[in-house]
Formats: sequence, structure tokens, C-alpha cells
Amino acid sequence: MVFPMPDKYLVIITVGPDRSGLIAEITSVIADFDFNIEDMDQVVMHGVFILSLLINISHAVESLEKLRKKLKYLCHELGLEVAFYYTGGK
Repeated sequence: MVFPMPDKYLVIITVGPDRSGLIAEITSVIADFDFNIEDMDQVVMHGVFILSLLINISHAVESLEKLRKKLKYLCHELGLEVAFYYTGGK
């Protein structure tokens, strides 16, 4: 009998000054790695941009470190702080 493996997720949270195009720039990196964004939330409070993303990483865990490095670099260039949290399921 084959049991399905539980999905693995990465939660990404970015915070920094708001400007247009931030969501497109961040999510395009995730799309480049072919990860699925399963949920997201975005808010701007007094000019502070906050984006949280729930990414399913089950199919390509081996690409995770490359994704993390690319997003850290991009967020640094955009003036955003970024944090990553790993979880086994929703």
C-alpha cells in the first residue's frame, strides 16, 4: 500500500516600504522555480508593505535553497526584509 507523502510548505513574509510592482517582482521569482503559491495576504499600513505567501514546495525541495537565496537578494535590492518559515502542512 502506498501512502501519500504530506505536502511541505514554505511561508515567506516580506516587509518594507511600499511601491507599485512589488508583488509582481516577488511572485515572478517563485514562478521561475515552478513553485505553487497556495495562499497569500498583502496589506499596506501607513506606507509599510507586508506580504505573506504560502508556497507548496513538495515537488522540488531540492530547489529550495536556490529560491531562498534569489529571494533574499531580490528583497535586499527592493529594500525589503524577508523571512522564511518551513512547515510540513497547512
